[in-house]
Amino acid sequence: MAFFLLLLIGVLHIRMTFTGDVGLVMMWLSEGLPYDLFAALAAITLVWLIETRKPLTWLGLLAALYLYGEGMWVWRTLTHGWHEPPRTSDYVGILMRAVIPALACFIAGTWWAKRSAARTVIVS
Repeated sequence: MAFFLLLLIGVLHIRMTFTGDVGLVMMWLSEGLPYDLFAALAAITLVWLIETRKPLTWLGLLAALYLYGEGMWVWRTLTHGWHEPPRTSDYVGILMRAVIPALACFIAGTWWAKRSAARTVIVS
């Protein structure tokens, strides 16, 4: 589903030009935005479905899986041939795009766990 959101964002970026170092970082971040949104959605869904007293363990595992998957994406991106060597801003953008889904997953899941724990009232 993130692919379809990526296509929609691609259509919105048809005539958009990213220039300079900040533009390169923003390009990498805009490409990773759908994955960030779905990582947060996956974390909220995980906390909602798993009824446990310590959901942070499960969120940590999900965030670790996102970090592993994005780490593999970084490796594939950097080892494929580039027309010119990557600049420092490319490395920064790629690193941020790889780390943000795991952070979004953990932050959104923690927020949802605290939100749902606050709504739960124990009646005795």
